[in-house]
Amino acid sequence: MTSQQVFGNYAARSSPCEYLTMAFSPSSAPLRSRWRNNGLSADFLGDYAVTFLPANGRAAASGLQNQIRHAVTYIANELLENAMKYHERDVEIPIQIHLELSSDHITVSVGNGIGVGQAQRYQAFIENLIEGDAAALLLRQQQENATCSDEAISCLGLLTMVCDYDARLGWLFDAYAEKPGALTVTTSAVLQLHTLPGASA
Repeated sequence: MTSQQVFGNYAARSSPCEYLTMAFSPSSAPLRSRWRNNGLSADFLGDYAVTFLPANGRAAASGLQNQIRHAVTYIANELLENAMKYHERDVEIPIQIHLELSSDHITVSVGNGIGVGQAQRYQAFIENLIEGDAAALLLRQQQENATCSDEAISCLGLLTMVCDYDARLGWLFDAYAEKPGALTVTTSAVLQLHTLPGASA
C-alpha cells in the first residue's frame, strides 16, 4: 500500500469558506457504549450549517433550511458511526469531523485511524461502490443485513448518502508515521444544495 491513496471524489478545500473542525479522543470511553445513547452525536451540525451557510447562497432564499439541516445531520452521524466501525483501537489517533459551507454545496468529512486489514476491507467496499450501482448495492446490503447480525459489514449509511441525497463521496488514505501498519482515512461527502428536495421550488 502506498503512503497516500485517493478514491472517488475526494478533494482538499480550494477556496475560502465557512468551516468548523472538531476532534475527540477515541479511547476516553468505549465508543459503542457512548454513541448516541449517551449524547455523542452530530445532530447539532445541522443547526450549525443552516446558521452559518453563506447568506448569498440560493439555500437561504429557497427555504431549504429544514432539508439542509436533516441532510447534514444524517450524513455527519453516519460518517462518524462509520469511522468508529473501522477505527484502529490500538492507535491514539483522534476522530475528527470537518464541515465546510459554501453558497452551493456543503462538505462533511470525518477522519480516523485504521489498520491495514481494516483499510483493505474498507477499500474493497469503496471499489465496489465506485465501479457498481449504488442503488443495487443498497438493496443487496439491506438483504444481507436481514440475514446477518454482523454490523461491521454494513455500509448502509454511505450508500444512503448517495441514493437519497446524491452526495459525492471521496476517500483519502494516508500512512501514519508514528506507528507502522496504521493509517489515517478521511471520508468526505459533498452535498450539492441544488439537488436537495425542494431546491427547484
